[in-house]
Amino acid sequence: MPRRYTLGKRAEQHAATRARIVAATLDVYRRDGFGAASTTAVAAAADVAPATVRNHFPTQADLAAAAAQAVLVDSGMPDESMFAGMDVVGARVAQLAAEIARFFERSASWWAIIQRDRALAAAWSGLEARYYDDLGRLAATALAPDGRDADPATVATVVNIVGGALYFALRGTGLSSDDAVELECSLLLPWLERGQSGSIRPIV
Repeated sequence: MPRRYTLGKRAEQHAATRARIVAATLDVYRRDGFGAASTTAVAAAADVAPATVRNHFPTQADLAAAAAQAVLVDSGMPDESMFAGMDVVGARVAQLAAEIARFFERSASWWAIIQRDRALAAAWSGLEARYYDDLGRLAATALAPDGRDADPATVATVVNIVGGALYFALRGTGLSSDDAVELECSLLLPWLERGQSGSIRPIV
């Protein structure tokens, strides 16, 4: 029993140290930029030895990936549970647009940092790819409440309208988040309804 307890405490300490290093890395990124996040700088910010940082994250790429994952988790990327109890495609797509907008608002500070820090944007290119993969799966799920495969062209259309570029362009004009989502839906929902009636490419 004492040995099991000791191993458990070590695992907790290991996880806590790892989390502290990741948090310190994000602080350095936010304050000084990706280029300043050397092992020495991160270690100082986390109040650990440089060797401890290297033990947890052997390369800068490993550390950047862990930091990117932490941002996604902290920002609360929505999942399929948002569609629970919803069977109407239009309602599901509107829910997706609203939840993605909330995700953008929660992570807005990081989107702004990525825009001005090209090195961080490059280091986090995998984060962007994962985001679009996740969004594509969510769009396909929204469009196919019966579990069938959604039409790829329709999925791509939904992703491109709710996925970020249009939203941020609308927010940049002074629209509120809710108004931006409403405008997105005003473009998407009538088009989807026409698709269901057969006047455009079917959505499933």
